[in-house]
Amino acid sequence: MIDFTKRGDELLMHYVPERGNGDWLVQPLESEHGIPISGRTLNVRREIYRQETEDEDHRMDSCYCFVVGRLVDDYYQIDRRFLGIEYDLFIHRSFNFRRTTFVAETNFPIFRGFNNYGFTSLHVGGEHPEALPAEVFDEMLRQFPTTYELKEYARARVSSMIRNYVPIQPDHEAEYLRYRQRKASARGTQPQEVFGNYENDKFAALVQKIEVMLSAADTYSEAQWQTEILQVIEFLYPKYVCAFPEAPVRDTLAAKDRKIDFLLVDASGYVDAIEIKKPFSECMVTSNRYRDNHVPMRELSGTIMQLEKYLYHLNRWGQTGEERLNERYASKLPGSIRIKIVNPSGMIIMGRDSAFTSDQRTDFEVIRRKYRHVVEIMTYDDLHRRLETIRDHFGNMAQL
Repeated sequence: MIDFTKRGDELLMHYVPERGNGDWLVQPLESEHGIPISGRTLNVRREIYRQETEDEDHRMDSCYCFVVGRLVDDYYQIDRRFLGIEYDLFIHRSFNFRRTTFVAETNFPIFRGFNNYGFTSLHVGGEHPEALPAEVFDEMLRQFPTTYELKEYARARVSSMIRNYVPIQPDHEAEYLRYRQRKASARGTQPQEVFGNYENDKFAALVQKIEVMLSAADTYSEAQWQTEILQVIEFLYPKYVCAFPEAPVRDTLAAKDRKIDFLLVDASGYVDAIEIKKPFSECMVTSNRYRDNHVPMRELSGTIMQLEKYLYHLNRWGQTGEERLNERYASKLPGSIRIKIVNPSGMIIMGRDSAFTSDQRTDFEVIRRKYRHVVEIMTYDDLHRRLETIRDHFGNMAQL
């Protein structure tokens, strides 16, 4: 039996050998060598042996007492040789020390496993700025496999190897998977909890920005409008790390260069194209019907055609285009990213849909879906709604 008590500034371990074996430590403790106990996971020696104890609960001939830690500020510094560790270990005084604090159920020495992690000291719990939080440490202990889990894992491995050759009835692999699903999995940091409020504030500001811009669209030049809307798009699609205005694309059919509004580069270097037009409500679908349908207006169909041709030329440009674009934008690409042209897609931001009738909205959605494999078409009202939805999502999360 092993248990721990705190007395003064000392952390004491009390060890009672198995029945009938009470005196086995007497002679080994006369030497200077360490003595492994508890499945060879803990090491005691004469240097930390405390022959006398004032603890009434452990005052018996067969109980051995060892000083395994001393209080330093609010932490017990644990004896290195006791655990077989190569770094300084500090555990907060609030811990309820047990054998399982140091040794997992399968006799795995927990802290010895950190010897190759490269740190010189480790604090567990408390207010130390680099401490491993107590709740994280407790969760780590719960995640260590039990003897039953190791047994089930071994049976599952054997079952998976022989079931193709030998007809076996029980499916141990399926049983093990069901067990793992029932067992609580590890819980890491929760980014949504940490950053939820920031994201709510960010998207609230973006919603407000779009509303102000749409209320005074005529006061913006085309270039300034495109630049500011692009910044919003980069928040909505954070995979894009670069946006190059008036990027060249070689029209090999006409033997001349054309210019894309913006060439987007994602975090892997793959490119897409985006066309940004100032908002006009009467540029999307007709208000009148043609054969009982609201059809794309010339501004919309022309922009789609223009962007599709850019994508076509980009694909034809291929490796030659990659080399030219990398040479042109080398100083503006982050890290080791290199531009790659592989089936680029496009995005169009234009027009308004707030005044659409129900039939117009349906026909416009049909048009959008027709081109969605190549081009995404987004109105400014659609952009506004998306930002509002994301803002509300993070706002609700912050209230939980």
